[in-house]
Amino acid sequence: MKKLLILLLFLVSINLVFAADINVKEISVQSVVLPGQNAFFDLEISNMQGNMDEFKVVVNDANWRLKTGGEFFDIGAGRTSTKSLSFFPVGQLPPGVYAVNVKVISTSNPSIFLDKQLIVTLVGYDNAITAKIETNPEGIDPRKDNLVKIDLNSKYDIDFKNINVHVENELFTKDFVLDLNGLESKSEEFIVSLDPNTAEDDYDTKILVTYNDKTLIDRIDKVKVSSYSNVKETKTEEFNFLVKTTTITKLNDGNSLSREVSSLTLSSFEKLFVKFNPEPSNTEKTSEGYQYSWRYNLQPGQENKIIVKVNYRSPLFLLILIILIIYFAYKFLVTDLNMHKKVLTLKSKEGGIAGVKVLLYVKNNGATLKNLHIVDEVPGELEVPHEYMTLKPSSFRKELHKSVIVWEIPELSKGEERLISYRLKSKTGHQGKLTIPRATCRYKNKMDKLSLSKSNEVTIYT
Repeated sequence: MKKLLILLLFLVSINLVFAADINVKEISVQSVVLPGQNAFFDLEISNMQGNMDEFKVVVNDANWRLKTGGEFFDIGAGRTSTKSLSFFPVGQLPPGVYAVNVKVISTSNPSIFLDKQLIVTLVGYDNAITAKIETNPEGIDPRKDNLVKIDLNSKYDIDFKNINVHVENELFTKDFVLDLNGLESKSEEFIVSLDPNTAEDDYDTKILVTYNDKTLIDRIDKVKVSSYSNVKETKTEEFNFLVKTTTITKLNDGNSLSREVSSLTLSSFEKLFVKFNPEPSNTEKTSEGYQYSWRYNLQPGQENKIIVKVNYRSPLFLLILIILIIYFAYKFLVTDLNMHKKVLTLKSKEGGIAGVKVLLYVKNNGATLKNLHIVDEVPGELEVPHEYMTLKPSSFRKELHKSVIVWEIPELSKGEERLISYRLKSKTGHQGKLTIPRATCRYKNKMDKLSLSKSNEVTIYT
């Protein structure tokens, strides 16, 4: 078995010797662009050689060029460098998907190179987004305020800032400006009020959407104006012992379908104890409280009733519930044993880590604990502990990349604390980041069941 392990290690070492001299990984930052926009990529370039080398980026593509300023860069032996590159199209390229051919090559040894294809999607302005106007399916009622909605959808991962939307017909005009993120769908709602004598018809409505003086949408939709419905609304409030009931009733006495919106505003306190029948379609926080709205259709002769009950008897039950939750959370969720690790560092003259002092605080928060088995790990960068200031370990063992220290504590009384402290020396004057792992403790709790507690992990820097 030992000979087999040695053979495997030998084969792995051979593979490492013949590893590539350079590795390149592309990261898309903005690969979907509009005409005239630059595409952005990050290249992670790893120098696998045993010496520092200078590399350059060359674009072998008739349609795209590399923006100057980031073509040459030095990378140390065995290190990785990330470079942000910007590519711009040559001339007026038609929309489509382009594979930009990029070569990363060593300036000292041209035989060391790597080819990459960066995929860029060029999207035409007229194909970037979609727009749709929505109204009541039965048409706009000229006798009341009507909700009109414009639905915008970004088809690609392209952000648009300050899109101008213009909606116009012979009855109304609406303009607004909005932002639309990549692959986002957004709706803009507005209220339309017409002359009650507006004739029923399908009206041509122009939808014009522009961005930076470029036209995204320019088309004509139809908006229907229908006959109005005679809808009557009544609202009543009834108070009983700590209960307020609000009833909103709407009756359609007209001759056509009516798309209705009913609303009610409640305070933040009332919101805690309210019940709805039916549930609202939408909730919005306003300066006056919370506005609830219901959207529904009323057929001719149909009545719709909304019942809202605010029950102030609930706080008593809510308070009892909170007390019970706190009690059981404390009883079952609070950890019996708390461990906290603190690390003090001693730096060398060269700025590295000369040694560390580890302080492990152990405290019993509950009833008496038994058979505490505490395990702590020492990273391979540090030597084995050479000095124990408080409690000496029960056992110690060295593993491949770490050392393991074990303390056995037979019993820890309620509220009792223990401090475990030891010193470690650095093997090489370690520089940079060093992580001291968590300590763990397995013990028997008051119910004689095994439990586990962990300390925090500590990361130190030089």
